[in-house]
Amino acid sequence: MSTSQEWHAEFGQAVVVADTGGVITHWNAGSERLFGHAAAGALGRRVDLIVPERLREAHWAGFDRAMREPRVRDLAADLPVLCADGEERTFAGRLMVLCDGLGVAIGALALYTDRGSTGVHPFG
Repeated sequence: MSTSQEWHAEFGQAVVVADTGGVITHWNAGSERLFGHAAAGALGRRVDLIVPERLREAHWAGFDRAMREPRVRDLAADLPVLCADGEERTFAGRLMVLCDGLGVAIGALALYTDRGSTGVHPFG
């Protein structure tokens, strides 16, 4: 196991990457542990998999806007996540738009941890 993999495993950090259509392209072991979905079941699915139903409309409005106008480089907040057992849990997270060399959005990166809180609660 690489040092990076050991760090992610030790600190329980979930790493989720999605393309500009919101399709999950990367799902690490921390994502499996925190959210309960195996990578095989998450890869290729839309991020609706972990976005609570009550927040999906707002999520997609923000996601689509971020892909069109990639101004959000790094947003830290406590984010509600729909887990595999059907429960909604809140994790400290960071959201980042991934851009190419010309500043065009090519996807999004979300990092989540079960350690601590950001103190920012965008959904109340």
